[in-house]
Amino acid sequence: MACSSLPKLLVLCAFFVYISNVVVVAQVDESSLKLITDSLEWPSTMSLYNEFGDEDGEDPDGVIDRRSMFWHRMRYYISYGALSANRIPCPPRSGRSYYTHNCFQARGPVRPYTRGCSTITRCRR
Repeated sequence: MACSSLPKLLVLCAFFVYISNVVVVAQVDESSLKLITDSLEWPSTMSLYNEFGDEDGEDPDGVIDRRSMFWHRMRYYISYGALSANRIPCPPRSGRSYYTHNCFQARGPVRPYTRGCSTITRCRR
């Protein structure tokens, strides 16, 4: 009795393995790179096109530009800590700029932001 059920069990297992492989192949064929990167939210910096040359064969519709912008898309997010109320980015009177990276952990002399007069500042400080 055990001998007659063993071949049936092996055939059944082989059938399930075959069906699962067919489903995986169908899913891989239907999905595209854009859908995969959007669902996983990977920051992609790859480029399929040469950005420095090949101006002689420009596309009048700009299709190549749209495609290359897809590969250069980056997503940046503001943290919840930065959005919390009454929070300043750097210690008061530290002399550090708002744009100093990790201003709480920065060590060494403070380099104040200085430059000559411009149209915007009109030499007022």
